[in-house]
Amino acid sequence: MNALQLATKIKDNPKWRKAYDRILNANSHDQKMKAYQSFEKKFGINLNDAIGIYVKGFL
Repeated sequence: MNALQLATKIKDNPKWRKAYDRILNANSHDQKMKAYQSFEKKFGINLNDAIGIYVKGFL
């Protein structure tokens, strides 16, 4: 799955969007890391690498 496909999936799926918004709205680095881990655990996609930057750009 490339970044555009992932961004489209996040945009179109409320569960994915809610999990992604938790990453964006985290107040601290620890909260952000927990949100990343939660997203990866739920959906099997690691956003900690470069793809996360591109996804943010598409949204």
